[in-house]
Amino acid sequence: MKIKKYRAVDSQQALRMIRAELGPDASILTTYQVPEGVEIVVAIDTPDLVDADAPAARQASVKTPAVAPVRQKTDVAPAADQDLHSLRQELGSMRSLLERHLHRLAVREPHLAGGADDSLLSRLGSLGLHGQLAQRVQAILPRGAGAGELAAAVQTCLGDLARPLSTRTGITALIGTPGAGKTHIMATLALQHVLSHQAEPLFLVSMDTQRLGAREQLSALGRMLRLPVLFAADHEILTTELAQLPANARVIVDTAGIDAHDAVGIAALGRTLQAIGTTQRALVLPMDMALGQRERVLAAYAGLTPDGIIATRVDALDNLGELASWLLETGISWFGASQSRDPSAAWQAADADWLAERIAAAWQVPVPAAAAAVTAASEPVSRWSWTAQRASA
Repeated sequence: MKIKKYRAVDSQQALRMIRAELGPDASILTTYQVPEGVEIVVAIDTPDLVDADAPAARQASVKTPAVAPVRQKTDVAPAADQDLHSLRQELGSMRSLLERHLHRLAVREPHLAGGADDSLLSRLGSLGLHGQLAQRVQAILPRGAGAGELAAAVQTCLGDLARPLSTRTGITALIGTPGAGKTHIMATLALQHVLSHQAEPLFLVSMDTQRLGAREQLSALGRMLRLPVLFAADHEILTTELAQLPANARVIVDTAGIDAHDAVGIAALGRTLQAIGTTQRALVLPMDMALGQRERVLAAYAGLTPDGIIATRVDALDNLGELASWLLETGISWFGASQSRDPSAAWQAADADWLAERIAAAWQVPVPAAAAAVTAASEPVSRWSWTAQRASA
């Protein structure tokens, strides 16, 4: 195994260089900020004793004598092979983790590289834009752009991230950790359904039999909105209840909250969702949860193949740029957001235009240095006169 260093203007260009030369098997050990941009240290799995930085002709000249030790691999102990395999697995996991977070380096330390682009990244970072979204916006945003141009750039970079939550027939399952806001989202969606006067009948189903007061809360909601509410402790009861519903019914299922570390509970929930035949699976994630916890929840619930994310408690964020940047990095569709405790005003359906406009509302165009100098020069300046002071004396 050999070590090689790559330098580039940014992390994306460095990764392209590594993949073009070494392919996907190279293991990234660490990254550094350098005056030229970023430096990535890569481990190359070379069975022969050839320097990874040596010219091709030199490698060809020394490659033949190095074949013999490689072919004598039968003398290596099985324990050593197992240790080497474990080391490669650890390097592979480190590589995937670093590749995922590498694009954040340029934003975290924008002052190291210097230049106008770094100033733009700093301004985008003040709006909560970071990572992939900040780099994409930086690449297409013209110099001196206003709020309208920024909103258009953010909308373009988000692409088809926004996806409408199904409001027609079918079963929508709300999944997530305890306290994520699934019951509140159900109440909000139910109220929106009633206010829109949709023709399809709506049924509310609760599988939360552990939370104190959950049954009474949903029963009161059903009475207030005049909607039927069903309760099921397991998938057999739920399957029987759903089979009796009309074919054109819309069903929202509030599942019991399961912690990210409860792999057994998440697997059981997956079997239940498969048995009832869900149309959509929405992962409810609160934005006041720490970023590391959110990523652990995403990894734990990935086996349930959620179709999209519903972000709750969005009002806890400093700005919506954080939400847009995080959603783009997850690679999962966005169904909508809850930004208030009031169900009548909480729901915001996924809309890239709305999100981009809210982000760009705080954008300010910087005053050019030349204009600032002219403004300063036009201000009246009081001068001290030695002659006037002497005459008065």
